[in-house]
Amino acid sequence: MKWLLSVLLTCVVSLAHAEQVQSFGRYQLHFNTFESAFLTPEIAQQYGLTRSKGQGLLNIAVTTQADGEVPQSQPAIVSGHIKNLMGQIIQLSFQTIDEGDAVYYLAPFRKTDDEILKFHIEAKTSADAEPMTVDFQRHFYVD
Repeated sequence: MKWLLSVLLTCVVSLAHAEQVQSFGRYQLHFNTFESAFLTPEIAQQYGLTRSKGQGLLNIAVTTQADGEVPQSQPAIVSGHIKNLMGQIIQLSFQTIDEGDAVYYLAPFRKTDDEILKFHIEAKTSADAEPMTVDFQRHFYVD
């Protein structure tokens, strides 16, 4: 069943905003957003997530990859917030999804129609590591 979430998240990426990756030395920080309604009812229930067109999910993963090798998932300390165009800041609460060979961090957030949200994400591979910081924005629509 765990591999199902990986497959689902991969499919969701093609339906939603394309996954983006930013490199920080030997680490890569992967990030994407998608509508929580794309989750199957079973996956949403398993992970305690709400399925709704008005709720998005931010997906974060950290990997390492040596030349010619398959990327390896890395555990991380992930934090972040969203800022709307009115300047309101909403702290994100991340849930760890640990599938053994892959670790993801999901944070739900509310979205409204025709809304632009600015994301600020920090991920660290240990408490004393330098943070990997990513800032990006998304324009959301609710059907």
